[in-house]
Amino acid sequence: MPPPPPAVVQWLKKTYPKPTVDPEWLEGCYTWIQDELQLDPVRDMAAIIENVNTQLLESDFADSMVAGTGFSPNALNAVHAVIDGPILVEVIGIMDIGHSAYSLQQVYDSRIEYRKQAEIRDASGDEDQRKPMPKYPRSMLQLQLSDGSSVLPGIEFKSLPQFELGETPLGCKVSEHQQKQESLAPLRTKDALR
Repeated sequence: MPPPPPAVVQWLKKTYPKPTVDPEWLEGCYTWIQDELQLDPVRDMAAIIENVNTQLLESDFADSMVAGTGFSPNALNAVHAVIDGPILVEVIGIMDIGHSAYSLQQVYDSRIEYRKQAEIRDASGDEDQRKPMPKYPRSMLQLQLSDGSSVLPGIEFKSLPQFELGETPLGCKVSEHQQKQESLAPLRTKDALR
């Protein structure tokens, strides 16, 4: 297996300083890109970096990051921590803590029924009866954030409109600094999460 070009390694370190991308994962990712896409590092470096970035943002951080290189030990041991960035984290849990479990369960049940009815409508070809999917009420979210080896709870104290219970997929990646990438939800942790 050829090692990844230094430009890829440098780009990852500059773009995502914490946590550190696992060199073994990166080597496997680069080999897959070479085998499947036949990209030449001399002329296709931008495409290689784009593909590595896509694979990283779609990966499980437990597989792609070096343990212990994300959250600082101070944040892991603190009662009230502010995550210092720049850091890339994975959202592995979302819960609305401002509404009762009963009301959330009612919406969940309504969404299950909606999906059943949508299947029946789709099978019969009746598109005129389509109604919007019931939404969860929105108050204050608690997020479970992972750097691949550790998990920290985060509670929003300012609304984060890009996160929505039942809509935001678990496994989405969040960075403290702004990024212009579709699969990366921008978030300023110091401003909105504690």
